[in-house]
Amino acid sequence: MKSFLLLFGAGLVAARPSGTAPRAAADLPTLGLTNLTKIDMANGGGLQGRRLAGPFMGVDFPDPSIIWGDGSWKAYGTSSNGKKIPVATSSDTWSWTLTGNDALPNPGSWVDPKDQGIWAPDVQKNDAGVYVMYYTARQNGGNHCIGAATSNSALGPFTPQNQPLICDGANGGVIDASGYDDGVNRWILWKVDGNSLGGATTCQGGKPSGDYRSTPIKIQRVARDALTLLDSPKTILDNEGAANNGVVEAPALYKIADGNFVLFYSAHCYSSDDYDVEYAFSNTIDGSYTNRGILIRTVDNRGVYGPGGLDIDPNGKTVVFHGRLHPNQGNAARELYSAELTINGRSIGL
Repeated sequence: MKSFLLLFGAGLVAARPSGTAPRAAADLPTLGLTNLTKIDMANGGGLQGRRLAGPFMGVDFPDPSIIWGDGSWKAYGTSSNGKKIPVATSSDTWSWTLTGNDALPNPGSWVDPKDQGIWAPDVQKNDAGVYVMYYTARQNGGNHCIGAATSNSALGPFTPQNQPLICDGANGGVIDASGYDDGVNRWILWKVDGNSLGGATTCQGGKPSGDYRSTPIKIQRVARDALTLLDSPKTILDNEGAANNGVVEAPALYKIADGNFVLFYSAHCYSSDDYDVEYAFSNTIDGSYTNRGILIRTVDNRGVYGPGGLDIDPNGKTVVFHGRLHPNQGNAARELYSAELTINGRSIGL
């Protein structure tokens, strides 16, 4: 059985899947993380040293995504720090400074004015050089939808489109959009939020009962403007019931050197210490993703609890994700971490 190795400073920890957890096939790459680093951010200040422990000046920065734009790395997070979409900047993806910018001060007239929490932003740069942000917000009188907004600056402010880009109220709404450019086609991925309708999962608003509901990860082709939907969506992965508490979400896509596509996603309930980052493979971008593995999960005595919401830089070298500092804290702050991704022991360089 393969191990998924996480290197924390000088200590090596083998994170082996449990008997019910998904495993990667022997003939597929093994993925791992090295140089796992907690990003300590403060207004006007960055990381004080590449270490996991140390002075905690961090802030809440859930569901991070990163992009290189306008001469530096930008990271965007779910609503926090008094901003609908907070933004941090970095020259190297390891030391970050939280800016005072709100990238999306106005999420759009379609968004419920009584629920202005904006989730899981993801920013792409289209062929015209315009930055396009996908984000999740609650529609007036309805469920969560995916919106799109544009800006000529990576720092924003982004201007929302008049209507949401994707909705699916009958199946619980949609959340956690991310974009991907394969060099020929652009794509958008998202989660159908079936667990919001209830069912057996603990990650819902009511009391668990009945069966686990579907929470499929979907993919759809978009035009080179990153705004115009093309063709029809396809389901590429779904939860496995009790094995992941009926939840998969937060998709992020990357093509690895052997030609396979790897889909990173989070599983279990976001507020649980069981929340983790997993991955699966497909030889076609919109095919079925199988051979699941676990990349990172709660690691005792390392200060990372319930890691999730991973994003990968376009070069495949660095990943960012969030995690809590202490166990069993539910909705406590989810702070920003980064790590280097290894595939078959080889880093994918910049």
